[in-house]
Amino acid sequence: MKSLILAMSLIALGGQAMALSCMRPDPIATFQRVAEAPEAYFVLYGQLTFDESALPAGVSQNAVREPDPIPGQFVGKGLTRRGFTNDYISPVNLQIGCAGPWCGSARSGVDALYFVRADEPPVTMQAGPCGGMIFEEPDQATLDTITTCMQGGPCSSQRLQ
Repeated sequence: MKSLILAMSLIALGGQAMALSCMRPDPIATFQRVAEAPEAYFVLYGQLTFDESALPAGVSQNAVREPDPIPGQFVGKGLTRRGFTNDYISPVNLQIGCAGPWCGSARSGVDALYFVRADEPPVTMQAGPCGGMIFEEPDQATLDTITTCMQGGPCSSQRLQ
């Protein structure tokens, strides 16, 4: 009988303990994905500044809308075939995406690599619960590989590991 009660308790708690399962985001895989997308994207490297107190702490399981966009300012460079050479200074929006209580996040004033849909200004930077569009503090090898990808050269994260 004790085994049955224990089993039932574990089943009841199992649903509550289930966490969001995400694959580890990879900037090279993200580059390849957006390069194949029908929409145009900017690849930006620089700093986004915004009011971090506006970041959501999470949402309830029953939330039906995502948090409001957070206005910010981006100062950095856009990717060209020659590397991160085009100045890109613009107001932007940061859109935090949530999946139940798990929300994406970003940090203000940190060097980062951003993959952003090339929409009308201000562009919207996406921070989903599993990441994948913002990569904070990338190393030089990652930036060099992204440039090589843009130039049509070998585009693999194998050598970055």
